[in-house]
Amino acid sequence: MGLWAFAELRGDDVRRDPNESELFKTEQTAEGEYAGTDALVREILQNAIDAGCGNGPVRVRLAIHDAQDAPGAGRLAYYFNRLRAPLAAHQIGFNNQGVPEVPCRFLVVEDFGTRGLEGDTLLFHDPARADELRQYFYWFWRNIGRSGRTGDDLGRWGLGKAVFLAASRVGCMFGLTIRQSDQRKLLMGQAVLQIHEYAGREFKPEGYWCGEQNAIRLPLPIEDEEELREFCHEWKLSRGTEPGLSVVAPFIHEELKADRLLQAVAVHFFMRIIRGELEVEVVGPAIGSVTLDRNSISDACRYITWDGPSRTKRHVAPPIDFARRCMEEAPAITTDVLGIDHIPKLTEIFAEPKLDDLRRKFSDGVLVSVRVRLNLPRRTDLAQQGQLDAYLQRTSDGLRCESYYVRGGMTITKINSQAGKRGVQALVVVDCGPLAELLGDTEGPAHEDWDISQERPDREWKTWKGRVKFVRRIVDSLAELLTPPAAKPDFDLLSDFFSIPQVPDRPPRPGRDEPPPGGIIIPPSPPKWFQITPQESGFTVSRKPGVAIPADAALRVSVAYDLPRGDPLRNWSPFDFTISRNGRGLSPTGRGVMAHVKGNVVLLKNIDEEFRFTIKGFDRHRDLFVQVDEVSSTEETGP
Repeated sequence: MGLWAFAELRGDDVRRDPNESELFKTEQTAEGEYAGTDALVREILQNAIDAGCGNGPVRVRLAIHDAQDAPGAGRLAYYFNRLRAPLAAHQIGFNNQGVPEVPCRFLVVEDFGTRGLEGDTLLFHDPARADELRQYFYWFWRNIGRSGRTGDDLGRWGLGKAVFLAASRVGCMFGLTIRQSDQRKLLMGQAVLQIHEYAGREFKPEGYWCGEQNAIRLPLPIEDEEELREFCHEWKLSRGTEPGLSVVAPFIHEELKADRLLQAVAVHFFMRIIRGELEVEVVGPAIGSVTLDRNSISDACRYITWDGPSRTKRHVAPPIDFARRCMEEAPAITTDVLGIDHIPKLTEIFAEPKLDDLRRKFSDGVLVSVRVRLNLPRRTDLAQQGQLDAYLQRTSDGLRCESYYVRGGMTITKINSQAGKRGVQALVVVDCGPLAELLGDTEGPAHEDWDISQERPDREWKTWKGRVKFVRRIVDSLAELLTPPAAKPDFDLLSDFFSIPQVPDRPPRPGRDEPPPGGIIIPPSPPKWFQITPQESGFTVSRKPGVAIPADAALRVSVAYDLPRGDPLRNWSPFDFTISRNGRGLSPTGRGVMAHVKGNVVLLKNIDEEFRFTIKGFDRHRDLFVQVDEVSSTEETGP
């Protein structure tokens, strides 16, 4: 028989109501979106990966079940009636059968190809350091906010299981493990709720679902075969005899949906999946069963609806094909070890001939890859060398791309690049090693960012903040380095142009602007029949009132961002913007004119008396250079 064991509050105990689940909520979550979706997936999969036994890929199954699949009322009362008092603070009532009055949708998470919760089930204090990594049962069940993980492990905050408690409206979870070493089957549960009264006594928020308590009141796991068999049946576990861990989160939030879990799996762990290190099955009423593995992830991503939060990169499919090409590409260059005597700088790494070659490839849209090596000073031991692989490619259409930074096969979603906004596709991969260890230390419990405000790295590393900043900016730094400098100005090209914003005419300055005596007199030019007027983030070309339009009139409109030096039009690139009528760039509007567009050039033909042509959407923080030329109506510009 299982029972709930809560410790009584004593006079010297600190009184607190836990709030660890708030650490895993995504900000600015849309209506109807469970705020913990991304953290739930990250914690589940990184825990499973860290527990892998090394024999083939780790396999994980995430299944959401509707309330009709839940155990019957009698069995629900058996599991939850004791939680009536602490759940009162969560506004969850119980019926007269002792069952919570909310639908019992539940989540089942199972991992395979893992070792299970090994270790001494009687251990109740921290093990010796040499033994701590083998005491998985102790670290998983008997600690909150403490972990035995270090080094390259993905998780290290000891808060992983809090995502199950947060997903459950009744704040509890159950876990059944089969251990690789001895095949023992162990069942326990945990609740983290509120300080509460029960039978006239006051109890702590944390409690265990267990078989019994020993002489020192240590909760012990359930091992009764009949109890384990019934648990597996009524909570729909798929586990047979294979080692691993199965976790049940009962009474999950209504907003937690299988399709959102599928999005998060694809975004956060696509690198592990395409490498064949991870396979994930997601099951739910709305999607059936979908498996993401190295062979199926590309097709699956084409059919997933990408409407999740942009801050977690679930608004767009991960770059599966691009990542595959990157993994097949050996780094074109490996740098010397940077940052030995100072904070690393990219300007130190390339000899001019090699840099010129990489610039040509980058300009031509060829995939460029660089392995960057860094010196990482430690506080006590000798400095170590870390490395990252950076892959960049300019896209032909210049549309915005997401940049992906991956540590240990897990996407760090809050980091992006300015280069990505201008059509540079990029992937940064930090695999196991000292740099992965340092970056892992900078991540908060949600593992979304490399944060230089963290205190954890100070325990092991010296002068680490500048190195982390360097890694965060690696895409923009490389894109800037690989973009050729502007060419020398050609003053023959500076005639007949218009630059926005337009400088108003000013009166001549006496003695300075009048032509000198005997100088050449230049007759005034005939008035133009067209005019250019600035608009918010763009411009309009239209007829100038009072000036006749010539027969078969045609105009060529060329646009670029202005430069302090050099010809803007010659230095235009899709990296800046493209003009298009198919929705893949800036879309022009107008009337009384036929427009043919190509890149940054528009040809206007069949111009009416009252024509009007407008383009908006340019970067309002940059000056716009617009040149309009009268051309023959027979000139062609490809669509």
